[in-house]
Amino acid sequence: MAKMSDQMIIDEVFAYITENQYCYLATALEKQPKIRPMVLFYYNSRFFMVTFTNDSKVAQFKGNKLCEVCIPINDEYKNKGYIKMTGQGKIIKDYDLKYDATQFCYFFDELYEGADDPDFALIELTFNAYEIMSPGETFSKKVSV
Repeated sequence: MAKMSDQMIIDEVFAYITENQYCYLATALEKQPKIRPMVLFYYNSRFFMVTFTNDSKVAQFKGNKLCEVCIPINDEYKNKGYIKMTGQGKIIKDYDLKYDATQFCYFFDELYEGADDPDFALIELTFNAYEIMSPGETFSKKVSV
């Protein structure tokens, strides 16, 4: 099999990611990793997640910006695979960005009163490495950006 270009790997990753993508977010506090299911959404060529202001992941991102997202994937034949995206998370304070981004989160109105709700925190995730093991394959493909 021919070696895939970095762009081909990134294109394959993005072909699997859906609007309001369920995933697993890993953060770390001190030396203990923490993982939980989340919804990742894409707005204006940027990745975001919403959470409650007092949630532990907010404190974890303030203490350690590093994170990883894992998205389990499968094909029509029930072959399994995964996507891992590694990078950093940042708590967004800008009201206009918070307002605009929340328009792309399908469940936002079920949890929050609006972009200025004091219980609402917006996290932006910036990824610098992508890895995909396509369904049915044995080895993963990786790219750093």
